[in-house]
Amino acid sequence: MKWAKQRQAGYPSRHSGSKNIWFYIWRDKWLYLMLAPVITYYIVFKYVPMYGLIIAFKDYNVFKGITGSKWVGLLNFKQVFQTDLFWLSIKNTLILNLSTLAVNFPLTILVALMLNEVKYPLFRRVSQSFLYLPHFMSWVVVAGIATNLFAQTDGSVNQMIKHLGFNGIPFLNSSGWWVFTYVICNVWKEIGWGTIIYLAAITGIDESLYEAAYIDGAGKVQRILYITLPMIRSVIIVMLILSISKMMSIGLDAPLLLGNTKVIHVSEVISTYIYRLGIVKAEYSLSTVIGLFQSAVNIFILILADRFAKLIGEEGIL
Repeated sequence: MKWAKQRQAGYPSRHSGSKNIWFYIWRDKWLYLMLAPVITYYIVFKYVPMYGLIIAFKDYNVFKGITGSKWVGLLNFKQVFQTDLFWLSIKNTLILNLSTLAVNFPLTILVALMLNEVKYPLFRRVSQSFLYLPHFMSWVVVAGIATNLFAQTDGSVNQMIKHLGFNGIPFLNSSGWWVFTYVICNVWKEIGWGTIIYLAAITGIDESLYEAAYIDGAGKVQRILYITLPMIRSVIIVMLILSISKMMSIGLDAPLLLGNTKVIHVSEVISTYIYRLGIVKAEYSLSTVIGLFQSAVNIFILILADRFAKLIGEEGIL
């Protein structure tokens, strides 16, 4: 009877293996229709542009197009790898990303733990809203705020420092201080948004574990150390892998807007170098080479991080 009802409801029987894929697509057509915009986005903006990677192996000419340009093989790669500015941009990208990860990653977990301990729902919601807000700000706005705060002559922070009797600090004009300012701006902008996944993971922990620990005399810190952190360990590992896999990627907006000629030897990263080659100098082949190299290294780092996670007993993401 159950089998007959399933057939009447439009579901295939266990013996009807001949149903093709179009049957299932038509049956779940409304679900696929909802999925269509996402699929279209990835096809148009992620997969179709991959055809342009051929430019890395050609002496690309805008007027001749991709197919009409001369094939040069690995000559563009050789030219890029012999450029000192290319290796400087890689070095700066790694320094900025590692510095941001070292500060932002543990602070994000700490903020999530602190928010979870807030017992007043209204205060928690308001706090989360204020923490999420910077994520939706454009880097143009954030860079403007940073300039007003950290400018050496008339910045608010330096004015306070001078009122205390100390000399102004060149936050945006000195290499070390510029890296510090960049990291602080990134942490302020993204720390709230990064807590969402950790808060969701913490919410899924069984409350009976905390109750049992409380009965046994465990304090808040002990409950966090021996229950919360071990229970969200897999989430932490996955987020760490994803963060490490982006070590060679960095946004264009922040280094370009916060940087200047005085700190270009630390603010020149891969994204700004590609921008100057591809947009300013119209060296499309060379900029494509750098982008391809960047993606390949990111994939390699992702695989290594995933293997390491599996070696320490975690599932990984691959």
